[in-house]
Amino acid sequence: MKVAAAYTALAAAALLTVWAWRATPAPERPPADGAAVRASPGAPHTARHLPDADGGRAGVMPELSLTDNQELIADFALHDVMDRFLLNGGGAGRMQALADYLRRTLPAAAAANAIQIAASYQAYLAAHDELLAAQRFTSNDAASQDLNRINSWRQQRQQLRIRTLGERITLEWFGNEDAYLGQALDERRQRSEGNPPAADAAPEDQAAHDQHMQQALNQAIASYQRAASAN
Repeated sequence: MKVAAAYTALAAAALLTVWAWRATPAPERPPADGAAVRASPGAPHTARHLPDADGGRAGVMPELSLTDNQELIADFALHDVMDRFLLNGGGAGRMQALADYLRRTLPAAAAANAIQIAASYQAYLAAHDELLAAQRFTSNDAASQDLNRINSWRQQRQQLRIRTLGERITLEWFGNEDAYLGQALDERRQRSEGNPPAADAAPEDQAAHDQHMQQALNQAIASYQRAASAN
């Protein structure tokens, strides 16, 4: 991806998300449940400024999407709502608070579907951190450009997501994050081979781009537990 094009997309994404850093545009994806999905940009989970579960620091919760038949659309807004509860501290009551919120917000059948997804997502969060711990990454692994290990972890993480959440939700919720990490790995690999990607942006923009690429690598080896404990 050209740097200038990437930054145009990042500027647009900043208006649509509560993330602390900007993401690249979402990949093409089919509509869910026969309805058009409102695409929202994704980014590594640890970069978020999570609000309190009742709206708190970030104000109003994202609007959840339904089809014309009042069926749930498991888009990025649903992911965002779940993270606001499940990654915002609060101990064992987080899942119950999320379930209560979904029941208040959605029609009964859609709420039941959302709660089922939330249970799968909560299982994913725990399995993710367990699998990540087995990799024995250190805080220096991304900085030292251990690209092969990070790429291997990326593949394991993708398989875990598909097993626990399914391919559709994995693409909708994590497609941008994975594409951004892939870009960071590709650019670092090119540099390590003496073929840095061509830069067509001002030096300060290129420096910011490189910083975002490093952040993608750092966040790829960060745990959800760390994100929750920080909020």
